[in-house]
Amino acid sequence: MIRKEQRFGLLVLIFITAQYILYIAHCQYAEVPCRVENGSCYTNDNESLKDGHDFLYPPPNCSRWVCNASMKVFLLYGCDAAVGHPYLALPMLNEDCYWPRCCNKTRYPMCFKDPDAPWLRVKSTLEN
Repeated sequence: MIRKEQRFGLLVLIFITAQYILYIAHCQYAEVPCRVENGSCYTNDNESLKDGHDFLYPPPNCSRWVCNASMKVFLLYGCDAAVGHPYLALPMLNEDCYWPRCCNKTRYPMCFKDPDAPWLRVKSTLEN
């Protein structure tokens, strides 16, 4: 009886540890400095984005840029943060190959088949 309780306790501990590790991985992002005016972040091409709003980029960049005006940065989320993100539940057309869909080549192969697709020709406006 004690062995079963110990095994169950160990299983619970492993599950909690795995959830914690996944939570930490989900919260990873890079900070990209930006110019901020009137509560909006500005890209290098002077595109503005209000605080808390985001840009979603298609391949090859496949990322999410969130304006954080108080820190004067864009928070850059890559594909690690896309797993289980609520945006995946939004209705999208098959042709919509923006983050987080472009992170899953297995589920959305149409995002990577056509080398002449417009989303593969897009150059990020945030590049120098």
